[in-house]
Amino acid sequence: MKPLRRLYRYLSLFCLCLLLTVGCQSTNSNLPRGDSDRLMIGTTLKPRSIDPADSYELAGLFIIYNLGETLYTYGEGTTNLKPLLATELPKISPDGLTYTIPVRRGVIFHDGTVFNAEAMKFSLERFIKNGGEPSFLLRDTIDKITASKEDEITIKLTRPFAAFPALLAYPGACAVSPKFYQIGEGKFKPEEFIGTGHYRLKAVTSDSFSLEAFDQYWGEPAKNKGVNVQIYLSNPANLFNGFQTGAVDIAYQSLLAPQVRKLRTEAAQGKWQTIESSGAAINFMSVNLKSEPTDNILVRQAIASLVDRDLLNDRIL
Repeated sequence: MKPLRRLYRYLSLFCLCLLLTVGCQSTNSNLPRGDSDRLMIGTTLKPRSIDPADSYELAGLFIIYNLGETLYTYGEGTTNLKPLLATELPKISPDGLTYTIPVRRGVIFHDGTVFNAEAMKFSLERFIKNGGEPSFLLRDTIDKITASKEDEITIKLTRPFAAFPALLAYPGACAVSPKFYQIGEGKFKPEEFIGTGHYRLKAVTSDSFSLEAFDQYWGEPAKNKGVNVQIYLSNPANLFNGFQTGAVDIAYQSLLAPQVRKLRTEAAQGKWQTIESSGAAINFMSVNLKSEPTDNILVRQAIASLVDRDLLNDRIL
């Protein structure tokens, strides 16, 4: 169950990523907006990579989620699976090893390549074989992938795993263009992306991403013309000020606790809206094991026994 547990840590955060398709009013920013139909996201998280086969951190997956599409996704605000590039939930063999999944027709990648079962097979095999950080999620579970028809993919597992469809909803398991990407250990494109999502990648700088609505998207079009993501390089103060002055429409990951408290108070006054969900962040205090007196395990145990975790959570978080 290890892959499933790790996957579930991200689910509540991905539900918040759906906010990117919501329209908003015009504001000022460091990125050119052009019109009032673009959304400005502010964050302190800088993606290490937006290659879906090598991205295992929230910062990169946040971008990938809005550029790419997986076979399955989650209903907005829930953890209920629903088809995306698949047309229905999988048919599972009696022994629980074989999953047969019909895929959509009429879908194209951002580079004009046609999406089909072979492209989905390529994408999943690349995720496994390129050896990126999240590859274990599927590598340890999948035995063989076959494009059984032009619009049908068959996946055989190494052992029965009832939660397997949830792994197929992991953003990194999205479809990518077989004409643009390669299969091979370490063959990644950390600052490029060609998928099938609502948005296509327009530009990348050291501190920003620009996404624009994909005008050949197969489904319901995006509700805005594009999204700008401004990275405040681990500086919550700049993100906080940017939001308060209108340079940012959505401030997401991560503000300091006093800033959050102030925004929540002002949200109750109708100044803005707050959306809250359980997160995957872990906060901890570390002690130096090589210096006195914390080199003594009894001292460390005494410190641990004195920490009122519930009180800290209540007053700080």
